[in-house]
Amino acid sequence: MSIMGGGERVAIHSMLAAAKMGNDVTLLSEEFDTTKFEDFFGCDGLFDSVKQLTFAEFKPLIAPGFLLYQRLFYYQTQFRKVLGRHSSYDIVLGTQDVGYVPTTKAPIVQYCYFPEYFQHLQSKSSSLLWKMYYRPASIFYRNRVSRINRFLAVSNYTKEFVKAIWARDSITLYPPCPVEMYKSQNSDAENLAITIGRIVPEKRMHLFLEMAKRLPQFKFVIIGSVANPHDSYYRSLVNNASNNLSIILSPLRKNRDLLAKAKVYVHCAENEHFGITIVEAMASGCVPVVHDSGGPREIVTRDVGFKWHDAAEAADQILRVMSDTEVQRRMSTESSKRASLYSDDSFESSLIRILRAYESSEKQLPQKLVRT
Repeated sequence: MSIMGGGERVAIHSMLAAAKMGNDVTLLSEEFDTTKFEDFFGCDGLFDSVKQLTFAEFKPLIAPGFLLYQRLFYYQTQFRKVLGRHSSYDIVLGTQDVGYVPTTKAPIVQYCYFPEYFQHLQSKSSSLLWKMYYRPASIFYRNRVSRINRFLAVSNYTKEFVKAIWARDSITLYPPCPVEMYKSQNSDAENLAITIGRIVPEKRMHLFLEMAKRLPQFKFVIIGSVANPHDSYYRSLVNNASNNLSIILSPLRKNRDLLAKAKVYVHCAENEHFGITIVEAMASGCVPVVHDSGGPREIVTRDVGFKWHDAAEAADQILRVMSDTEVQRRMSTESSKRASLYSDDSFESSLIRILRAYESSEKQLPQKLVRT
């Protein structure tokens, strides 16, 4: 809960939805600063009504070797220790990775971002050594999967992988996005293209640089974060950026005004599971120009934005939005409307319907719920 990202937002609105159903809600997690958390997400008083079961933050004993296995062992040990001291629960709603599903007799409803994400990060040319390293983890994950009663998928893209990898059906439930925070009339939009995210290779921001070089008449801005300012990928972006491109190392929430001024939001990542920043940009009135893959393909329909396969195609789409005022205004309006489909309220109401349907199918009406 200390990362304070999209997963934590899912946790917040899962707890709120469960409480609205009349459940007594308990949060099982590592220790974290609840005051800082509530202030960051604007959810004052959340933990006045949610019981907490916490344990010390994970610290690797053998750094950095076998980090995955150290983390899995630590969490499972803490789960058994903490849950063993408290009364049983009627249902468990997991919003963390599947590897952290606790051993419990209660039915489990699991929110899934991507099955066995460590495998997703591997290339097809992964060495035999790495495959051997991940093999026990894969077996453990499948053990966890066998304990789960119902899966919720972050997108249809993830839903397909849950079926392919684990042979399990799931229900698509798009994550909650703070669209109200980013809503804007966008009436004073500038010829500005923006992209947002962690500055790491998998976000493919070097393609954004290529687009900027193809369109020197327009401004391009990267709003991102980097773990180390001496990181080689980040330094390569800085060294190769054209004069019309700026890089701002700052959280998006501190640069909402800049997002509201942009006409175009560009998303370069390939096969991303969802893409919350796309929805935030759409709420601000930006026209999304996204890679035609993964979750973003589901978010961006032809009436709100464009989908591309290479940087040249993306540059042409950006040019069209920048140069055609009628297209920009029409798509901006439709983009903002579509963003509301992914609001916090939409997530909560959808989750409530799913849980009630599950209760009916299982002939049980839980009054106690633990969230991990």
